Order: sequence, then C-alpha cells, then structure tokens
Amino acid sequence: MKIKFLGVGSAFTTAEYYQSNMLITAGSGKRILIDCGGDVRFSLQEAGIQFRYFGREIDAVYVSHLHADHIGGLEAAALVSFFDVVSPKPGLFGQENMLRDLWNHSLQGGLLHINSKKMHLDDYFSPQPVHDEGAFRWEGIDFKLVKMPHIGTGHYNLCSYGLMIKNSTQRAFISTDAQFQPNLLSSISKQADLIFHDCETSKRPSHIHAHYRQLCTLPHQLKERMWLYHYHPSPDMDPRADGFKGFVKKGQEFEL
Repeated sequence: MKIKFLGVGSAFTTAEYYQSNMLITAGSGKRILIDCGGDVRFSLQEAGIQFRYFGREIDAVYVSHLHADHIGGLEAAALVSFFDVVSPKPGLFGQENMLRDLWNHSLQGGLLHINSKKMHLDDYFSPQPVHDEGAFRWEGIDFKLVKMPHIGTGHYNLCSYGLMIKNSTQRAFISTDAQFQPNLLSSISKQADLIFHDCETSKRPSHIHAHYRQLCTLPHQLKERMWLYHYHPSPDMDPRADGFKGFVKKGQEFEL
C-alpha cells in the first residue's frame, strides 16, 4: 500500500502546495482518492493521472467532510466519468449522513439534470455509506472512520471523519481536518505506527484546526511518529527540531 500526498496545503493555498488530498494505491494497483478538492484536476495531472479519465484512473473516492478543499472537485469528476462511455462508476465512501448531505447541499445544484433526466448521486458514483465511526474494507485494506470535531459554534457543528488505515503489517492514521484533541490523539497513538495530522501554521489561529503551537505540546513519543500537513504556504517552523517527523511535501509518498 502506498499513500501519496497530491497536496499538503490548507484551503487557502498555492500551486506550490495544492490542497490536502491523498491517493492510496493498493497492492492490486487500484487507487482510492482521499478527498477531492477544487484543485484536484491539477494535482492529479502532476501525479501523472489524467483527470478526463477520472473513472478509469480512480477506482474510488473517500470523502471526509463537506468543505470545498475536500469536495470541490467532485462535480467535475462526476461529469467526466459519466460522459466517458468506457468509465466504470467510481465507488464513493463516506459517513452515511454526510453522503446524503453531499448530494442535497453540495452536488445536486450542478448535477441534478442531464438533458431531461433527473439524476441522483448513484447515477454518477457507486455510493458506499458507512455507519458513524464504522469501517469498510477496500482492496484488502481496512479503513475505520474516526470522528474528529472540526467546527463547533453551538448553532452549527461539523465533524470531519479521519481514517485509521490498516494493511497486513502497519497502521496509519490521517486526521483529515480536526481541532486539537490531545486525549483522542493519545488513544490513536497506541494503535498507529504513523500519524498524519493537519496543522495550522498561520499567526492567527482559526480554532478549527490543530495549530502547530498546540501540537508541539504533545508528548515526544507521539510527535516522533507524526507528520504534519494542511499547512499554510511558506511555514517558518522547524518541525524536526520540535520532535516531529516533519512537514509532508507535495508529491511525497509513503509505503506501508
């Protein structure tokens, strides 16, 4: 299994970093895309994958939550796959309520009609809804959803679903987007060989992502297994000096 970071930046990023979407390649050669943000056409192209053949090149997509840097490329992916007559429908994994909201609140505005036909999500993808904090298996790899608080205002609450990924030998955790959760991370660290955590590096914290300064307070034995991504352009921190494995670079690939 390989995990390739198509991008490592925040929502407000540049082509030097791209948005934080990942590509997992199974031993079979099949590929699942972890999130599908608005710049995925370009990040896939840099990885040698032609977006116009999305359904042939990408076998499935996992969606962590409904922000545009994680779903903004799905409408175009749906259309190019639909009109490619030899393309199979890509699988679409995600928490069951979120997949419903993905269609109702994000995708149907541009995908509801093709000519005179009223369309549905399963006309474009093969939806694979997962129970809250449930699990799914794809190409011999086990994925478990981990509910991560992202935005909580009292009036509006949004969770992002991170992933614990396990093959026959190793486990990796991807936070997707999350507030700082030291107790949850402590529990996760007992299960994961590698941790990929989103990391805000702006001088003005948004409080919807774990900030670098917060992550620095974690125990050394946890930080030494942690890679940081989803950072702002040109960070001036030195994560290795602070005990982390480092900032993930765009295009960096990890083999598990």
